[in-house]
Amino acid sequence: MERIKTLEMRGVTRRFGTATALHSFNLTMEGGMFVSLLGPSGCGKSTALNCLAGLLDLSEGQILVNGKPVQNVPAEKRGFGMVFQNYALFPHLNVSRNVAYGMEIRGVPKADRERRTQKALDLVHLSEFGKRFPAQLSGGQQQRLALARTIVLEPAMLLLDEPLSNLDTKLRNEMRVEIKRLHEELNLTTLYVTHDQSEAMSMSDLVLVMRLGRIEQLGTPQDIYNAPRSLYVADFMGYVNKVEVDVAGRDGEEWIVQLPGQAGATLRAKTTLNEAAWQIGDRVLACSRPDETLIDPLPTSNHLRGTVKLVEYMGKSFEGLIQLEGTQQQVMAHSQQPLENGQRVELGIRPERLLLFPMDAIAGAGKPGMAAGSAAAEPALKGQAG
Repeated sequence: MERIKTLEMRGVTRRFGTATALHSFNLTMEGGMFVSLLGPSGCGKSTALNCLAGLLDLSEGQILVNGKPVQNVPAEKRGFGMVFQNYALFPHLNVSRNVAYGMEIRGVPKADRERRTQKALDLVHLSEFGKRFPAQLSGGQQQRLALARTIVLEPAMLLLDEPLSNLDTKLRNEMRVEIKRLHEELNLTTLYVTHDQSEAMSMSDLVLVMRLGRIEQLGTPQDIYNAPRSLYVADFMGYVNKVEVDVAGRDGEEWIVQLPGQAGATLRAKTTLNEAAWQIGDRVLACSRPDETLIDPLPTSNHLRGTVKLVEYMGKSFEGLIQLEGTQQQVMAHSQQPLENGQRVELGIRPERLLLFPMDAIAGAGKPGMAAGSAAAEPALKGQAG
């Protein structure tokens, strides 16, 4: 197949009756990139993938490969390889026949089929399992077989739709490494659909966080993790501590906020995410991740006081639900030392890890101070996707 130099999805829209599942989806990616579509169920990520694969017709828009439109090209002629969530293996064919079947249909000579089948099985570490049937394989082995069956056809692009969702945590971690290894070893262009932020962060060159059929934010994994542009993205990236605070002023690049009901609890947030014209006394949301809201070791600034209400042992650390002093608000915080219910503690958050969002962003995101689902006003998007 022709190698992909550039792939563009321009204004791709997909409607099902009166419902629009994908709204004017735009994406530009270069050959060899690993791009992930990240979001909860129903956000439109699989719809976008299926439109690209040719499994769904477009209601509007264009798909261009190396500058040539392919939206009217049948799926089987686009040269893309797809790995499904349920693997779709042939139960009556052994491992080698599963891998070779696509080449048989395409009329590849037997000698080439055998060579390419063996090479694909070697790549996914299944060379000793050629005579077994899918039912005789573990979940991770079945996933690797599904990958081998796809890459043996030497696709121009690899499309993966939630391929690890049926695996346990250990196998998911192993398969993440395998997929990334294959991507780099074969110099594949890959589009990956997932609801798991750790998968998207660990494997991708570029991440698109999706919401309600639209791209909420596009960026590198570091951009998405460190600088979410909306409360929706922040919540999805684990910023589940949401505390109402009052604006007390600004000092250079840092906002200064205070926790109502706790005297002396002044916090600094070194963030330029929201350049709104906040005034002294305005109420905003201060958001942080539990693993960056620390009791021990205690950061040098941004201290709050509270009482431990619930403790979970996390293996290398402890996580506590903390009732903040003088308020009904609660946060999750980490500690290297054991915690006990009823214990009074001090916790802190580094200013650069405390994000501020306007109060109206919490609409639909649950109550402040607790982990919740999220929604936010959809920002104007810059760059190559929108």
